[in-house]
Amino acid sequence: MKTSSYSIQYGTLNGIISISFSLMLFFLDQHYQGGAFVNLINFLISLTIILLAQIAFKKDNGGYLNLSDSLKLGLGISLINSILGVLFFFVLSNFLDPNMTEKTLQIVEQRLIEGNPEISQQELDTFIEATRQAMTPFTLSTAIIMASLFFGFLISLITGLFLKKSKTE
Repeated sequence: MKTSSYSIQYGTLNGIISISFSLMLFFLDQHYQGGAFVNLINFLISLTIILLAQIAFKKDNGGYLNLSDSLKLGLGISLINSILGVLFFFVLSNFLDPNMTEKTLQIVEQRLIEGNPEISQQELDTFIEATRQAMTPFTLSTAIIMASLFFGFLISLITGLFLKKSKTE
């Protein structure tokens, strides 16, 4: 049985839910807050979607799910989700909040000063400039995709180990 249709279906669902959550944060003016809570919610969304896809695939496959198919599902879902996330980030940063990069850099600068009050202006300027150069669309898109694939791999590996059932067992 092929995993691709499940990856597309559940990856799209993951993307829609994640984008909806991001839009909620945007409209509540909380999209700059980030932090562990937002990361945890996004992680739980992905965990739930990957787990649901693996369970559906296993059910439709006569109760069988091998680790290879679990990983394919998780990585496929994560890839679709991350592509949708990159597209949403493009819309957010270019149309909904065109000053996003500058606002983000201001927040980074403020937090850096609060966390390290002895920092010199030269060190601060150097750090902010390096951060600005790292915030290119290509760099951020690559980071989003790589992080999504990494966590998708971990999630699908762990859940796949619990759900796997081979025809030889």
